[in-house]
Amino acid sequence: MQSHGQYQRADALVTGIHQANGFHPGYRAVHALGRIYRGVFTASGDGAALTRAAHLQPGSVVPATMRFSSAASDPEAPPSPVTAMATKFYLDNGTVTDLIALNIPAFPMATPDDVLRVVTANKDPETRRAFFAGNPGIARAIQALAAVPAPRSLAETAFHAIHTFWFENDARERRAVRYHWEPEAGVSTQPAAELSAQPNDVLFAELESRLTDGPVMFRLVVSLAQEVDDLLDPSTAWPQDRERVVLGRLAVQRRTSLEEIGDPIMMHDPTRTTDGIDTSDDPILAARRGIYEASAVNRGAGWKSRAAEAARKAGAS
Repeated sequence: MQSHGQYQRADALVTGIHQANGFHPGYRAVHALGRIYRGVFTASGDGAALTRAAHLQPGSVVPATMRFSSAASDPEAPPSPVTAMATKFYLDNGTVTDLIALNIPAFPMATPDDVLRVVTANKDPETRRAFFAGNPGIARAIQALAAVPAPRSLAETAFHAIHTFWFENDARERRAVRYHWEPEAGVSTQPAAELSAQPNDVLFAELESRLTDGPVMFRLVVSLAQEVDDLLDPSTAWPQDRERVVLGRLAVQRRTSLEEIGDPIMMHDPTRTTDGIDTSDDPILAARRGIYEASAVNRGAGWKSRAAEAARKAGAS
């Protein structure tokens, strides 16, 4: 259970993001612009040796929803080179489990305090320059993030969950893992400047065009930690030669909506796991639940306003 201090920090982070990037009522503090899609996840069965999680067992087929989003806080901003894929698995016992992944292999900061310091420094250019001058490691990480190539298509983008999780099998054996989504169409990128010059819904429109020809497929894989790998620092990517296990295939089938799903807030929580999967002690991972809850509280009334407007339009048609 999170302490009051963790929730206070989460609230401070969300407030700081709004102060730095602007407050956009009814939208998430970051990744404001997104669209939701329906799909089906089919387990390969190979994950059963690692975890007893029900949706990763042989023969398991479960519904899923995916929210693809652009990282910007402003829903009207140009498309960001940093994108996310938040997946919700709907398990047979009526519960859900979430998986949030980014198209970057690691997070720029290692602790929530570092994130808060960066957010606070972004309030004005002079403060930002002074902060990065005094924190060269964080400055280099931010610069590396800015150099990340942009997606050319969401269907051709690899996503990484960046945090470590613990898998436990029926024999109570535990393995530390990190998740990745591998696009079956391969990976394709473009310069960030080219993406930002296009309409902010370009990646969604391209994905939906593909879906008219059939599902877009991703493989869910985990990389297995070795003893030398850092399990707690999301700013450190594990080497690419780590053993990988394919857990299953995800078919993204069609666009959907919050109204159709019946989930008006649609909060994704990376700490919402299921039996056979545990969170690590990664401090960024631990903080994210409170951050998303604080953001959901801020945007709840805005969603209700949009829902009421949609209902009025439906009644008039």
